[in-house]
Amino acid sequence: MVTINITGNVSAQAAAGETVTFTITKPDATVDTLTAVTLDDLSFAATTTYTDAGDYTIVAAVGADAAFLAATSAVVTFNVPTVLAPRTITVTAAVA
Repeated sequence: MVTINITGNVSAQAAAGETVTFTITKPDATVDTLTAVTLDDLSFAATTTYTDAGDYTIVAAVGADAAFLAATSAVVTFNVPTVLAPRTITVTAAVA
């Protein structure tokens, strides 16, 4: 399992707390939707996890508010590497 930290900012907002919607397309072409809210400093952040290896794309969008138009980000690609499962090895020894 790989943790993905998603961060960004809007250029302007009427008030903090606006919803940012992330559309994440997975390697098998299925889509996940995730949301975050904007903070006073115009930033937003979200975290998710994935287990399937491959290339993912993400687009962020924020709707129009009282003062500003809706906006959509550029497409960003990220890769989830193959994560090998951990294993252990034990050994014993005995005096004969």
